[in-house]
Amino acid sequence: MPTKKAHSPARVTGSQVAALARVDAAVVSKILKEDSTLRISPETRRRVIDAIEELGYRPNFAAQRLRSSRKIGSVGLIIPNFSNPAYGEIVHGAEIASLKQKVALFVSSTSEFSTPLELIIDLVASERVDALLIAGGSTKETAEINEYLTNRHFSFLFLNRQTVGIRRSLFLDDEYAINLVVKHLVSLGHTNIYNLAGKKTMETGKRRQQAFKDAILEAGLPFRPDLVVEEDYSALGGQRGFAEIIKRKPKPTALVISEFVAAVGALNAARKANIKVPDELSIVVFNNLEFASLLNPTLTTVGLQLQHLGEEGFNLLIDTPYDQEIYQNVSKSAELFPRESSKAIRK
Repeated sequence: MPTKKAHSPARVTGSQVAALARVDAAVVSKILKEDSTLRISPETRRRVIDAIEELGYRPNFAAQRLRSSRKIGSVGLIIPNFSNPAYGEIVHGAEIASLKQKVALFVSSTSEFSTPLELIIDLVASERVDALLIAGGSTKETAEINEYLTNRHFSFLFLNRQTVGIRRSLFLDDEYAINLVVKHLVSLGHTNIYNLAGKKTMETGKRRQQAFKDAILEAGLPFRPDLVVEEDYSALGGQRGFAEIIKRKPKPTALVISEFVAAVGALNAARKANIKVPDELSIVVFNNLEFASLLNPTLTTVGLQLQHLGEEGFNLLIDTPYDQEIYQNVSKSAELFPRESSKAIRK
């Protein structure tokens, strides 16, 4: 049996597979489509399958859809994982739009794949979906996905990505959200404000770090790099980041946490360190998830309209031609939800 070889999907065609298997190209196409009318011997079928495996061939079903002018009947929504409730908000919004549009929605996580692109190649090649909504991923991964899908004329839309060079994205106004948070804390008398941020390798981490710096300077406060601690968007990351921040000098009186799950970890770390929130430290968190009002203390949050992002993104994907660029803010602005975790500093 031939040995599988690693080849770029863009370099291999059905005609090359047909030549290697010594069959007509139409035979390759019918085998891939599982055409029941095809009549060939088991030996011929085996040769074609072996050739596909050897060449690493993945058919460009997207081009076939465009040639047939077929409308979008199913959308794949790709998220990094199912454990972060923020992605649940995006999924819910997309679900609302899918029901209104009468278009099927399939949600997949990249957590079991080595890279997001690996999942996307599989979905495009297998023709399981007609278009893709893509949330999460690093700047490098976003650029790779953008190039792959653009070259294949496949309809797609990134959610909350502003990587240089991408063609289609609907994004949140993170800068405005951070500005709301910092102004809120400054109005309460805080000047020693720190940021538990996502890593700069993540696009939202990089954007929110820059937005925090800009908001601090706009408020007339001095900015120092040590006001920012980078960590994973996870509860464990929140615990680690909090442990680092409370060592910093001058002592923080307020903390902006750039992701909700990290905030849950930070709250746990605060309890273990016997730091009272908000009496000793005010905390404000990104994403106004439902259970922010169920925690103790209840969390002051800035709502980034994640559900609206999913719903509006789905509608844009369905209603906009695949070759038309989309690069815009979600139509609904962020909102501040003051709760118990932030209060005026004691004089």
